[in-house]
Amino acid sequence: MKKSIILALLIVVVVVGWLLSGVWWSSDQYSVNQGTGSGVSTSAELTEPALPRVRVRSVEAKRVPLEIILLGTTEAKRKVRLRAQTAGVVKEVLADKGQGVRQGDVLIKLAADDRLARLRQAKALLELRQTEFDAAASLSKKNLRSQIALSEARALLTAAMASLEGIKVDIDRTRIRAPFDGVVDQRFVELGDYMKVGEPVATILDLSTIVVAGDVSEHNVSKIKPGLSGHAVLVDKRELDGKITYVARSSSASTRTFRVELEVPNPDYSVAEGITAKITLLVGETVAHRLSLAVLTLSDEGVMGIKVVNADNVVEFLPVTLVADTPEGTWLGGLPKKLELISVGHEFVKKGQKVIAVPEQKAQD
Repeated sequence: MKKSIILALLIVVVVVGWLLSGVWWSSDQYSVNQGTGSGVSTSAELTEPALPRVRVRSVEAKRVPLEIILLGTTEAKRKVRLRAQTAGVVKEVLADKGQGVRQGDVLIKLAADDRLARLRQAKALLELRQTEFDAAASLSKKNLRSQIALSEARALLTAAMASLEGIKVDIDRTRIRAPFDGVVDQRFVELGDYMKVGEPVATILDLSTIVVAGDVSEHNVSKIKPGLSGHAVLVDKRELDGKITYVARSSSASTRTFRVELEVPNPDYSVAEGITAKITLLVGETVAHRLSLAVLTLSDEGVMGIKVVNADNVVEFLPVTLVADTPEGTWLGGLPKKLELISVGHEFVKKGQKVIAVPEQKAQD
């Protein structure tokens, strides 16, 4: 009996001792971990996350020309399609396609046919009517002829004069002439063709002045006035300077744009009709920043802008407007005069986020 009690007490002592040894070991281990930094509450967990670093560049706005750029084509200042004003067979062709002509030059001659005979007849009739009128006037002065007879003689004389004038005009129309200095762009007749009244004969272009015509949007039409200077660059890189001579007051029903015409001197006819051109119109000045397209980003709402750092090193998003796109860079407006632009790293930071701003010069050093 005593042995059983002693054995039970020994077992209890062993178990208690084993339990107490585990508590002491945990306490010591916790103390060791605190000393070595490998415990549950580590210093890494107590320290705040490191701030992201971005590269910034100080930029300042400059005054730049405010330009409107249009796409257009060259046109002749005047263009006319000559048509036959009398009927007849083409007797002579005196101008070919591409030939330069002067005002009044004969391009096409039609056969006279019976016109010369009709001319002689009209002249003879006019002489007769003139004689009859003179006799009637002489007799009227002597009261030997009534005023009615005199009026009839005068009417017949007038009709004869009109008949003669009509045949002269018809004969003159057999010679189709250039209405102004220009170039024969097209010719529609050949020797021996029979021309009816109204049929096309040739197209004449006046290229002494070239019109570069383009379409401007309804937002910008109010900024363009006649007399404004303009610059045009042709598709073959030739450059032209001129002035705006026409701004439409009615828009195209399909595009809602307004036609604008820039006139450019072309004395040597070197610029042809129908060449594509870029028209640049200087309409004033504005303040803008010249920046690379690489710094542009979109907000969550889809607005185009840039990211900058304010005085507290907090990221801000600033919307921009496109002022001009040049070979030297893109000019953006709607921004403060001075700003700290995030040039590298703007893709990885958000509006309102605090950052470490590193100037570009220091980052390069």
